Amino acid sequence: MTSLQAEPMSAIDRAWLEMDDAHNPMVVSAVLEICEVDDLEVLVRHMVGKLLEYRRFRQRVDETQEPPVWCEDGEPLLSYHVRIFHLAEDSPEHDLTHAIARELAHPLDRLLPLWRMTFFVRAPGSVTVLFRAHHALADGIALVGVLMACTDNGRAQHAARRHHQGLLERMIVRVGKTAAQLGRLGQLLFDRLQRREFVSAQLRAGREAVAAVGRVLALPEDNPERLRRSLSGHRSVAWTDRLAFAPIRARARKLDVKINDLFLTALAGAFGTVLRELDGHLDPDQNLRLSIPVNLRTENDGELGNRFGLVLLDLPIGVSDWRERLRIVAARMQALKHSAEAKAMLVGLAAAGHMPLSWERSLVHLLAGKAAAVVSNLPGPKLTLRVAGMRLKSMVFWPPQAGGIGVGISLFSYAGRVTVGVSADIRQLPEPQRLVQAFEDEMALILHPRRAQRRPASADRDAADGGD
Repeated sequence: MTSLQAEPMSAIDRAWLEMDDAHNPMVVSAVLEICEVDDLEVLVRHMVGKLLEYRRFRQRVDETQEPPVWCEDGEPLLSYHVRIFHLAEDSPEHDLTHAIARELAHPLDRLLPLWRMTFFVRAPGSVTVLFRAHHALADGIALVGVLMACTDNGRAQHAARRHHQGLLERMIVRVGKTAAQLGRLGQLLFDRLQRREFVSAQLRAGREAVAAVGRVLALPEDNPERLRRSLSGHRSVAWTDRLAFAPIRARARKLDVKINDLFLTALAGAFGTVLRELDGHLDPDQNLRLSIPVNLRTENDGELGNRFGLVLLDLPIGVSDWRERLRIVAARMQALKHSAEAKAMLVGLAAAGHMPLSWERSLVHLLAGKAAAVVSNLPGPKLTLRVAGMRLKSMVFWPPQAGGIGVGISLFSYAGRVTVGVSADIRQLPEPQRLVQAFEDEMALILHPRRAQRRPASADRDAADGGD
């Protein structure tokens, strides 16, 4: 192929490209459930056309140059990028989750633009779209925004552009600026020290950042043993869209906590339940360390690429009582806003993008390896959207996991519902559907603690009121 135009690849995008692993490809995946489909060809043409409006989806990576560059790739090879399966005909198991898991096992071709879409025709008028794109193109927050832009009038629905920065996000932006200054430190040191006082201040900031990164690297490897197993490279997926958002919001207000505190409390209980079932025992003080991506984009930033940070949170999965779990989670989330270690994760990741490639990869793997799961929580549009006039029923996505992390979890609110998705290496969690079910049960217990004592929690999954 002859490239038409070349564009330098940023250091951080290159880092995610090089972090690909045979057992853990750095690919963001999303599933869109679309109903009222009256013309599959129109749907495919519409979505592909919207994607190709972004230059990254028309570019491939030229790795023969150092550093690598993005190259215009001419006409897209749609026979590769777009696949259509009629499950009743092509899938021997007739099962959507198995069909998606098989697709996830195929790596993206690095000689072509790094994306692919698979359309699963399940029944008349019902199509499930699996979208996959490499992390080097963009982070998950930006890619979800790309999918929102594929909807009718989608540019107005771009979630990443409407992001409202909270206290934690504003803190991270400040840290990101410090990290950028730190990345330029090497160049300043060779600048004949003309601005000695400024360089001295940068050195002090650098020493503080290095010390904080050291504290992160010194964190104990105390995640549950099962979630520290080496990866098999075979994944399974599960998701649910049965949770109503309004009761969760009302319950958070009544308990005077954040909505995210409720989500994480339910997730901690679900992990505790599943790990006890699998391994028979869980210490009451056992924690599970999460890596949580945080958006660093400004309100009107619609560009692709990677602009996010990571913070670490220890989930109290050994605590059985949900009220005690909620108290601990809320306190830890509050402390996270002032955590030097949380800032160090961001400084370390940002600084890694300015290091030699081998150092960059090692540092990111070391930092990411302190967690046992990646959890991403994104707000989506409040109203139901359409794609080429066809109704978008639900959407779920799975963030990639660097290093040896085998579990990725996403929470996405859309049209009054919350979608929970789990992607897991089968050596660590053989049945991610069980974690999804346990999450639903934990959330029902939090929403209706008295009712849950009288009947199974699953009976309340679709309740529409705010609980006790």
